Amino acid sequence: MNYQKWNVIVGWVVFLIASFVFFSTIEPTASFWDCGEFIASAYKLEVGHPPGAPLFMLIARFFSMFMPTEYVAASVNLMSALSSSFTILFLFWTITAFGRKLATKAGEFTDAKKWAVIFSGTIGGLAYTFSDSFWFSAVEGEVYAMSSLFTAVVFWAIMKFDAETDPRKENQWIVLIAYLMGLSIGVHLLNLLAIPAMAFVYYFKKHKTSTKGIVYTFLTSVLILGFIQGIIIPKSVALGGWFELLFVNGIGLPFNSGLVLYFIVLTLAFVFGLRYAQQRNKPILQMGILSVLVILIGYSTIFVITIRSNANPPMDENDPGDVFTLQSYLNREQYGDRPLAYGPYWNSPIDSQNPRNDGKPVRMKAFTIKSKEGGRTIKSFKYKFDAENYLKSHSDKGYSLGNEYIIKDSKKGSEYNYNADFETIFPRMYSTQAHHIKQYEKWSNFKGTPIRTRDNQGNPTIIKKPKFFSENIRFFFVYQVNWMYWRYFMWNYSGRQNDTQGHGNILDGNWLSGVDLIDSERLGTQKDLPYNFTRNKAYNKFYLLPFLLGLIGLAFMAYRDPKNFSVVALLFFFTGLAIVIYLNQYPMQPRERDYAYVGSFYAFAIWIGLGVYALFDMSFTFGKKELIKVIGYPAALGVLIFLLEKLGGDTHGFSFIILYLTAAGGIAILAIKAISTFIKKPNIVVGATFLITLTVPVLMAMDGWDDHSRAKRRTALEFAIDYLESCAPNAILFTNGDNDTFPLWYAQEVEGYRTDIRIVNLSLLNTDWYIDQMKRKAYESDPVPFNVAESKYRQGERDIVLLQEDPRLEGKYIDAKQAIKFAFDDKNTLPVGGGDRLSFMPTKKFELKVDKANVLSNGTVQLKDSALIVDKVQWSINKNYLLKNQLMVLLLLAENNWERPIYFAVTTGRDAYLGLENYFQLEGLAYRLVPIKASNSNPNLSGRVATDIMYDNIMNKFKWGNMDVDGVYLNENINRMTTNLRLQFSNLSTALIDEGDDERAIMTLDKSIAVMPDKNVPFTRVMLPTIENYYKLGEFDKANELTELMFDRFEEEVAYLMTLDDYFGYSVREEMQIDNYMLQRFAQLTNVLYPQEGLGEDLKARADSIQQELTIRLQELEETHKRKTIRARF
Repeated sequence: MNYQKWNVIVGWVVFLIASFVFFSTIEPTASFWDCGEFIASAYKLEVGHPPGAPLFMLIARFFSMFMPTEYVAASVNLMSALSSSFTILFLFWTITAFGRKLATKAGEFTDAKKWAVIFSGTIGGLAYTFSDSFWFSAVEGEVYAMSSLFTAVVFWAIMKFDAETDPRKENQWIVLIAYLMGLSIGVHLLNLLAIPAMAFVYYFKKHKTSTKGIVYTFLTSVLILGFIQGIIIPKSVALGGWFELLFVNGIGLPFNSGLVLYFIVLTLAFVFGLRYAQQRNKPILQMGILSVLVILIGYSTIFVITIRSNANPPMDENDPGDVFTLQSYLNREQYGDRPLAYGPYWNSPIDSQNPRNDGKPVRMKAFTIKSKEGGRTIKSFKYKFDAENYLKSHSDKGYSLGNEYIIKDSKKGSEYNYNADFETIFPRMYSTQAHHIKQYEKWSNFKGTPIRTRDNQGNPTIIKKPKFFSENIRFFFVYQVNWMYWRYFMWNYSGRQNDTQGHGNILDGNWLSGVDLIDSERLGTQKDLPYNFTRNKAYNKFYLLPFLLGLIGLAFMAYRDPKNFSVVALLFFFTGLAIVIYLNQYPMQPRERDYAYVGSFYAFAIWIGLGVYALFDMSFTFGKKELIKVIGYPAALGVLIFLLEKLGGDTHGFSFIILYLTAAGGIAILAIKAISTFIKKPNIVVGATFLITLTVPVLMAMDGWDDHSRAKRRTALEFAIDYLESCAPNAILFTNGDNDTFPLWYAQEVEGYRTDIRIVNLSLLNTDWYIDQMKRKAYESDPVPFNVAESKYRQGERDIVLLQEDPRLEGKYIDAKQAIKFAFDDKNTLPVGGGDRLSFMPTKKFELKVDKANVLSNGTVQLKDSALIVDKVQWSINKNYLLKNQLMVLLLLAENNWERPIYFAVTTGRDAYLGLENYFQLEGLAYRLVPIKASNSNPNLSGRVATDIMYDNIMNKFKWGNMDVDGVYLNENINRMTTNLRLQFSNLSTALIDEGDDERAIMTLDKSIAVMPDKNVPFTRVMLPTIENYYKLGEFDKANELTELMFDRFEEEVAYLMTLDDYFGYSVREEMQIDNYMLQRFAQLTNVLYPQEGLGEDLKARADSIQQELTIRLQELEETHKRKTIRARF
């Protein structure tokens, strides 16, 4: 058998299988979260969020540049799919490389062993193909698929280095790896985490193994990783900034002169360094210099970011057009810092003696106006055009124009200095946000140690400091390791409960084994699960088989080849637990984070593949004695842990996992051993081993396909279209989060949809660079009228504006224009301590004048509503201060003069509305600000509904993302969004009922059912207003059908929850009560409000029965509840 030939052929076959899988399941357009932003930035080479992905942008641009706009997203998704397919190809070859080493350690490399190695690569590659997290990233236009490819390629390359015997070619592999590392920085930093593992491949090949050598190699590898991440990436740019500052500010040369010299010096340094190393015969030094050089060459893709930023594209996040803003961009400074090695707890008081430290000053490129004498800076401008205009208007002053990098924000006193008595090493609980603190207390079982100290105002107080081991470290293991890593790992190789984001409860987002004996110990009984639980397409049961096969491969590799085992183990650790430590994540994350750990899951897939070879090898090389150890030791461990759990009064989830894995593994080993014993033909045995282990990826594919196929889904794009279609021409639309912004950017930037609308993201509006961009015209959208000088909102200026009511103005509404003029006057400030002063407004009550003729003529108000127009829009802001984004919204209101339509997306939240809710008019998925005051008792609605406009939008303009198509997969994120859609349907139908337009109200409700059918978008309690409106309209058949369906489901769910044992039952009391409330509401609807003969009596009797059972059950739970800690569900 020609092993090399078949290794190549089968590898490409596995690649083709993976390609078919990913091509068949990619989303045909943009996905939610960052995908829309990445695709848009790639298509037009615009600047996305820090730290950017320039190489990803360039390659995605190539993939999409020949495509019609409607296929751009699909082409970028296809690029991700191809990246993932090649990842599988290199994984296959990596597994076979390790497998061959295992095989040749134990004698001749026979044909059977060759096939066993190839089959190992096949099973490992296919298992990773169908793993949950990797498959998710493979079918969308995000950076993680390409990042995985780089990890796979460099790890394969180090294996090629290991197999190479020619020293010259060895060096070529090292240089290639270094170059790929540099390139990968332009995609994602995750690839760098493979360095420690690769360092040990080098060490084991080049040096005799010793304890000292292992320690030195580990420390050196970590230093290399730190050197690239902490020196090359940030400091290479920072050093350029030092040169630039010296030559521009110090010598007075033009912008970029320092950078030019820097690149010249850097180039000469490498030339002389390489020449010196070559002449002095220092090969290690030469290789080191050459490696750093090629890393920098690969890393040079970052200049795409600066080049494109200077072109002022519509999307130019952080405006990194010069070396200092680029440095801030690459360092992700806008996201702030998290303590890692040392820092405060969430309740650490500030040092009363030295409460604040200075932060790092922020510089900006500026054109300065200099006085005639002394060269004193009179004024600074960001743009040369503005500076030149100022010079012209002050030509009699003799001013001159200069250029320099000025400090726009000194960051004086910007960082808190905490009381050292309340700081700790390895701080894990640090966030001061209230909802995070509540979760810290929950996950850590917080009690604290009372300590007398002084609070932030210097007053005596007692603060409970978290205990380091029992609380801080507990949170690390229970939440950060177990919940935010181990759970994700088990999703991939054990199974998954559902796709609902979980925050620690037993119903949402847990891993699942599919073995009731195990799952019932962790999550409560799995018998008679409600339909709503099992219908979730992400309800995947792999029966721990992929995990088992990986454990077999892990143990066998550790036993047979400990050196290479340590290599894979290092890759597993650094791409898994090391990331957990580095990220230091707080609770209540906005989304699941499993995509960050795919490198770790990749490493485990190597062990899954080697598990195949292990089973084959053990069938011939392990005798009775070895088999007894292999099966007996873990069985004994399981029994021991079972007894300890019994003594401790704990559940048996962990011991049952061990015993189940032992039993299942023992059966597999003994079955293959029996085949080898009776048949004694290695080629048949290896075939049997392959067929038996093939069940693992087949099972993963069968159970995982339906919740990974996005082939029919178009929700992100079409929901974005619905937001845009909710707006009148030339509108300004305020948004807030990723999913109501990035898809809209994609729709405009790529598909050219409704480019007359200006999307203003309120989160970004806190930054000066974003305000600058809003002041520029973009496509058909006119500039946003932020008519104030850039220096007035520059970073550090008016980040906060106080609302300090003047007693003389009590009860009076102040014209918004006057208030804004007052706030932007530099003379109007108040002292706030520490020598600081902040701008302020002397009121919390504002008003806008209304020109009735104007608002009627430009369509702000419909003619039929003319009598409702108010003379002035008056409102109050119940806050003590405004952030910069809120100040800018107020500025827009003052400057707009009702010329352009102003909308707030319904998802922005009440905090963004600034108290204007009574003047809102719902027109779809956005509220329009109108000079009509309205109030209503509907908790799901602000203001009023423009029924004619909204009805036309929903019935004729909106698109629905194929939510009604058979087989479409809508994950929990999308289903959460449909809650909002259903509420807007019910709001419209309620308004139509109030107007007496029953026909259109019925059509509205019918439309909501048609476009969001229960088969794809499960009916939840948000359907209650829809059902109530059907009853109001006399559509009793439709209402009764929905009522019966919903009642059955809530009844089934609460009945199940009441069967849970006391520990689990106590944790779902709120869910039981919600279910019971819904049952009572349905009974009330059909008995009292809209009596339905037969149905009403039946539902009331059943609801009353549940009520009685639940009352008793809740009392039992309260009485028996003793445990108050969170169990880590291993």
